[in-house]
Amino acid sequence: MSLIQQRTPLSHEEEFRYAKLAMEWYGWGSPIGLGILLVSLAAAAVLVRIALYGF
Repeated sequence: MSLIQQRTPLSHEEEFRYAKLAMEWYGWGSPIGLGILLVSLAAAAVLVRIALYGF
């Protein structure tokens, strides 16, 4: 076989499995989504503090 392997189309079951894995990793329940949520909450808290009390 050459260095570039031929790709075969995915079956419906394989497509569904990869889509399900992608939905588990991305979104608010994933580690990345939770990290973004926590950073957003912290930034909002800082902005509220600045708005109420100033620097």
